[in-house]
Amino acid sequence: MSPMKPATSPRRGFFKTAGLTAAAAVAAATANTTPAAAMTPPGTKGGKHYSESDHVKKFYEVNRY
Repeated sequence: MSPMKPATSPRRGFFKTAGLTAAAAVAAATANTTPAAAMTPPGTKGGKHYSESDHVKKFYEVNRY
């Protein structure tokens, strides 16, 4: 008798290739990203930052913070 080859389905090869391709795509996408811009400090002017306005003070008072 001749030696038997293991029975592998084409579907198994497809999923193996698809998984490797997806992993490579994720690695390529994350490798080319630039670091996020640093957040401006809360005390600086020119942006929308938290400020303790009257309605915020009232919220703290009502909720006893």
